[in-house]
Amino acid sequence: MTPPTEPLADLARFAFAEAPDLCDPAHGCCVYHRAWSTIRLLLKDGAQPAGMDFFAEGLAQAAVNGRCRVLISGAADSGVAAMVLTALAGRGITADLVVAERCATPIAQNRRFADHLGLHFELHQGDILTLDCAPVDAVVAHSFLNFLPAHLRPALVATWARLLRPGGLVLLHQKLGDLRWAPDAETLGANRARLEAQARARGIDAQTAQHIGAAGVAFWTRERPHSTTREDELNDLLAQAGLEQIRLESLGQLSVGSPSYVAGVSSNTPQSLVMARRPG
Repeated sequence: MTPPTEPLADLARFAFAEAPDLCDPAHGCCVYHRAWSTIRLLLKDGAQPAGMDFFAEGLAQAAVNGRCRVLISGAADSGVAAMVLTALAGRGITADLVVAERCATPIAQNRRFADHLGLHFELHQGDILTLDCAPVDAVVAHSFLNFLPAHLRPALVATWARLLRPGGLVLLHQKLGDLRWAPDAETLGANRARLEAQARARGIDAQTAQHIGAAGVAFWTRERPHSTTREDELNDLLAQAGLEQIRLESLGQLSVGSPSYVAGVSSNTPQSLVMARRPG
């Protein structure tokens, strides 16, 4: 099976232009969704979310008769969908994607991505805690738990368990531990200059390149209202939801391919790969 081609240049342009209208001001996510795909494109060489081998292994285990119905819980853009499709194509498995996201911007990006591929994604915009869909073989979430306040995380993990078929898997790439993030003015200035230079190298006019640079700084300095989850807390969340943890592998730092990564600042942010099963 041929891995999918993600039209990231188109999707980045779309989000940069449309996020101010699509993102709900009450959610405060416009800064995030406007910049994410553009930084992926210009500074990260279009890197897909980290953990490809881990997700490929887990999704292959969850597949039934050569198909895998996958719930993507939270989507910064179309990157997680592209990663899942690539992982499954490499194993010769057909993917049926369900994308759940409260914001209209990544929902629209995933719709455009699906149309580009000639595929159908089952798209759900709204509160993940109220999601109702047919059972899935696997849940994939990439650094998503920390986007919810601590008091809602038990309900989130319980929702994943509720939507999984018996024997299905939860696959997480997740920050576990203290979040360290303090970019200084010099580091921000250097990254902004790189972002603007890459924009101009792609033929983007100087004024728009400056707007892109400003959006990057706003993204890197945005408020992060919720703490990350500790390993013991995650274990409790999984147990409370009736999920059995079968793997936890510490990676030690934030993926350098992430748009959130700023060299010399965020290298000590710990992340882990987590696999859990719904018994049955």
